[in-house]
Amino acid sequence: MSKTSRSGAYKAILFWCVASGCAAQHAARAAQFVAADLPTSASTYTLLGRTLHSQKMAVDLVLPLRDLPGAAAFVSQITNPAAPQFGDILTPQAFADRFGADSVSYRLLGEWATANGLSLGEPSISRTILSVRGTVGQFETLFDVNISDYKASDGRIFYAADRPPSFPDNLATRVSSVVGLSRLNQFEPLLRVLSPGSRVRSLGHGANGALNALDLRTAYNVPPQSPAFPTETLAVFEQGGYFPSDVTAYLSKNNLPSVPVTPRLVNGYGGGVNDSGVELEAVLDVDMEVAVNPLAQQVLVYEDGDDSFGVALLDSLTAMANDDKAQTISISYGTDEVIQGQTQMAAEGPLFMQLAAQGQQVFVSSGDDGAYGRTGVGYNVADPASQPFVTAVGGTTLFTNNASQYLTEEVWNLLNSYHGATGGGVSTYWPLPGYQKFAGAGNGVSKLYRNVPDVAAVADPETGVAVYSKMNGGWVTIGGTSVSSPIWAGFYSILNAGKKGAGLGQVGFFNPGLYRFSKGGNVPFFDENDIKDGTNGSKPIYHLPGYSAGPGDDNTTGWGSIIGYYFVRDFILQPIANGKTSPPPPTGLIGSTTSTSASITWNKADGAAGYAVLGAGPTYITPTAFTTGNSATINGLKPNSLYSFFVYSLKKSGIAYNNIYLTTAPAD
Repeated sequence: MSKTSRSGAYKAILFWCVASGCAAQHAARAAQFVAADLPTSASTYTLLGRTLHSQKMAVDLVLPLRDLPGAAAFVSQITNPAAPQFGDILTPQAFADRFGADSVSYRLLGEWATANGLSLGEPSISRTILSVRGTVGQFETLFDVNISDYKASDGRIFYAADRPPSFPDNLATRVSSVVGLSRLNQFEPLLRVLSPGSRVRSLGHGANGALNALDLRTAYNVPPQSPAFPTETLAVFEQGGYFPSDVTAYLSKNNLPSVPVTPRLVNGYGGGVNDSGVELEAVLDVDMEVAVNPLAQQVLVYEDGDDSFGVALLDSLTAMANDDKAQTISISYGTDEVIQGQTQMAAEGPLFMQLAAQGQQVFVSSGDDGAYGRTGVGYNVADPASQPFVTAVGGTTLFTNNASQYLTEEVWNLLNSYHGATGGGVSTYWPLPGYQKFAGAGNGVSKLYRNVPDVAAVADPETGVAVYSKMNGGWVTIGGTSVSSPIWAGFYSILNAGKKGAGLGQVGFFNPGLYRFSKGGNVPFFDENDIKDGTNGSKPIYHLPGYSAGPGDDNTTGWGSIIGYYFVRDFILQPIANGKTSPPPPTGLIGSTTSTSASITWNKADGAAGYAVLGAGPTYITPTAFTTGNSATINGLKPNSLYSFFVYSLKKSGIAYNNIYLTTAPAD
């Protein structure tokens, strides 16, 4: 038998260099992370004895894509707003046919596993992950390893294999790596409950003065999704089940519609509630997505509560890619790169790339332990937030007025009271992605390696959100970047619905457009609330200062938080207004109003793919509508108020507009 090749994981890192357009010398930096099986963070640990042979465990065999450079080049093109192939996404089967792992290798490995008494878990259409399940004794015999229990210096009990696994000679070169033979971390949610005795500093209208759904939409100027296009399916990853009645309680209290929420059980998980913290995480994630986009079509909850964090994440990502149902995904889990290890991160990379190739956008929490991560020694950023094909979301302290209108934000940092801070910093694994070449060199931003986060939203538990969880005591005030990530997912789904409603396809992977249209890129305006104050460090406690906020991009809150109107303008209008060939403007605008709505019709413009309607008036949330027809109705207006409505004709090569002034009728 031969030891499994470590070159696959190394090739995966080289692949990301190709995908990112990074310099060749970064490969030498990546090579040193071909590491041992024991988690690096567990360098201080005590052997407790052999793991019980009857204990069940799951392992993922990772297979390499057939054409890593080709897949990288393809994704770079379809996610670049300036490229002709922008938006030409693939189906799961098309991705498998073009780039997927070798079908013979996938079949032979599956036959070998089942012939040796293992069962197969979540299948993979792209054939990149073969999930196998059995007992410790079976894996020890099959892989020629000894698996033992250890106690880490932080008190956690984990198991690990004593050496790399072995495979038969005819299979060894077909596997790039194996994930799951070591398990330091089981549950890794990223949330912070307001500690007893702490005061809520927000002026929210939810339970105990915390922020409710309307507070969030108002503060971030989130336009409503058009009810004519109920197209958006969102998803969340969870390490266990939740009580649907908790979600129902939140929706009812916040006057939200009953958006269908459907568990998608991964690897045969039974769907039960297995941990109070995970249950709270799950309802928080679902609540935040629906709070920001109440007109979402559905939310899928991908649950794997049996397996270790690494295996559960890989298999859930595989299921999301297989299903190809969710356009927007939020992951509120993660831990330090040094804990996850190079093998785990390299295995995740192609899955996130596949999701991007399929037009599935992923937002990930950046972490709740400041610049230092869970390890607390030196600087650490979290995986999967540092993955190049996800949007990492940091955390802020949000201040509003009594009407929930935005006043200001600062970096979330309660480290001095040991209550967390936003994650952020520089990856030690991933070279600088091509889209981050627009990042400024100030504020600690690296010009060589992946910077985290990309954007931010509220995460301070003292200006947190109110969520209901009966097993956690009822109404709970919660912060953490587990709040900020699903907020962004909900908002992105509105952008995506609008662009599709205007006949222009999907937004796609968010980061290339984000960096292109943010200050410091090629466009002279700024999309976000630029957060300039605060740090994510505490030098007295951790002996390092952390990272500081500043103008533009930084390693605490990225480019900043949501200004709904500007993102609508830039991600639906601006990317197509490239000065080539604009359609004529719509003509013959006619409008009528009620006390709370306006209806507008117009003559279609030759060559227009669709139309966008943007309103300006006294309402704080800017009204918008998108259509491929020649009429639109906008609701939620103020009575007896003057509005200016801009009607844009749109196509991929340009835009044109006309406008009409309308006054709403007096209140009834």
